[in-house]
Amino acid sequence: MNKKINLSFLFAVILLALLLAGCQLEKKPIKIGGLAPESQGESGNVSQETKVLIYEVGDIISINNTILVVLGWDQPPGGDFNPPDEGKKYLVVDVMLANQSERSFSISPVFQMTLKDSTGQKFNVNGKANIASGSNTPNGEINPGEVLRGKVGFHVPEDMDNFIFVYEANLIGLGEVSVNLGPTPVSMEPPADLNLAQQQTVYQVGDLIEISDLAIQVLQVSFPTGNELVKPKEDFKFAAVDVTIENLGNITKEISSIVQMYLKDSTGQKYTFHLGAQSIIDRGLPDDELQPGEKIRGQIGFQVPKDVQGLLFVFNAEIFGFGKVFIALD
Repeated sequence: MNKKINLSFLFAVILLALLLAGCQLEKKPIKIGGLAPESQGESGNVSQETKVLIYEVGDIISINNTILVVLGWDQPPGGDFNPPDEGKKYLVVDVMLANQSERSFSISPVFQMTLKDSTGQKFNVNGKANIASGSNTPNGEINPGEVLRGKVGFHVPEDMDNFIFVYEANLIGLGEVSVNLGPTPVSMEPPADLNLAQQQTVYQVGDLIEISDLAIQVLQVSFPTGNELVKPKEDFKFAAVDVTIENLGNITKEISSIVQMYLKDSTGQKYTFHLGAQSIIDRGLPDDELQPGEKIRGQIGFQVPKDVQGLLFVFNAEIFGFGKVFIALD
């Protein structure tokens, strides 16, 4: 008996060691293109001090199952209610990511994205800087064939520049991408096509979609103009999505529109719940504790650019898991 137990224990230790060894295999980044015509097909530059491969803003980089493009960066002031601390500034990086694998995975800027200065000093993602960016961070589940875009903010000394943006490809394992941001803010248009092998499934308004023991249907989308007290900001418009959700399962389901529903445009930029838009809608949110067989209907409000293209409604069926559907609103 003891011999069998010892052999089982030894087998388990060997298996665990192999798994850990597999996790530690380094993933090498590869440049597969660039937004600047002269950079197409070129590799990154190797830093002579650190021997680290350094890429540039606009380079299209593949690592593991992810495509990464840093589109640019800026230094938002933050305004009267959210200024940077004395002697510091906000630095916000515009990042695009895409899933080129056959499985979903999660992106976490807090754990996977940092800045480094010329001395190697690291700066972590900063909540105040994220707010100052005026954009959502590129976080959460990313499906096969899906593109995700957002801005990641940092709080850095105001007399420093020439930062390196670092993306850790794996939460567990080795492999990172380093991108030189340069001395002055820059902005590039996102690539029109990343030539992803996988294509995400997109449904239409009116389609009844079943996922994770739920049935969801977008009935319509409208664009309310606002009123004298509540208006969208300049060059933006309000959007209201009318949606029904039914519990098809045998257990109670908790629905939270603010957590589980958002919009995305053709570049992957996310637009989350907007309080001003919601305040002019005369119907409630589709939020409820759904009992088996119960249905809820409601409208959720957003604010999006006036010229937005490729607008999708996204429903995340599992708050703590994988499973999303995409519904075209155009």
